[in-house]
Amino acid sequence: MPAKVHPADEAAARIIARAERFEVALFQGQGRYAKAEAPTLPQAREVAARLEAEIANGKRAMIYALTPEGRSALVTDATETAMDTSEMQIYTKKFNARRAAQRAGIPDDRIEVLRTPKGYVWRDTGPMAPAPAEAAVAPSAEAVPAAAPSAKAEPAATPEPAAPKRTRIDYDKLEAEAHKGQLPEPPDFSAPTHARFGNKLAKLTELAGTGDIEALRAFEINPVSSSPKAMARYRDLCIIALEARAEAAA
Repeated sequence: MPAKVHPADEAAARIIARAERFEVALFQGQGRYAKAEAPTLPQAREVAARLEAEIANGKRAMIYALTPEGRSALVTDATETAMDTSEMQIYTKKFNARRAAQRAGIPDDRIEVLRTPKGYVWRDTGPMAPAPAEAAVAPSAEAVPAAAPSAKAEPAATPEPAAPKRTRIDYDKLEAEAHKGQLPEPPDFSAPTHARFGNKLAKLTELAGTGDIEALRAFEINPVSSSPKAMARYRDLCIIALEARAEAAA
């Protein structure tokens, strides 16, 4: 069974599939970057490999996918894996893409079919809503007669509180807000599983607060688990927001 795709990687994969161009950036040190562009992802990889060979400072070039409407996503091993999942399948006909989304359980009013250079893909335009709590139906006093009191009746057990439901993060909404210059909230790392990444997240938050775009771009994250993936998504959204602010101020 293939590994479950992280929602952030899934959202990024859809942006990459629709990209019209790709930007490549390699940190050279002291706030300087070697930059280049390519029209396709394979060509962007070739450009990245060339820059890494020419500069040879041990840094890995970063590849950003850009869509016609200005949305961007960082290309990583995780997002490329997400692009290979069944949801990112390319269809030759628009109807087939819509039907695949329907089979996946997506409501018709949330299905968007997009044309790419290779064919058609579908995406879910809305966040996954939390499962509604089951309503407790109170018995009718007329339908159920009251039970006679019993001397041996035991007190009813107090029900345990229900565990809070986890809601899926709407990454599309966060990215739309970032393009308006709004910095995202840092991910919640209060759980013990995130503890060892606390200092790194604090440094990211500090760089975002000071508006240091170049340092954020150079901040290396290896997205191999949920904690680094959350930090990578947070960093990318901060870069988008800070760039939007700089453009608005220009």
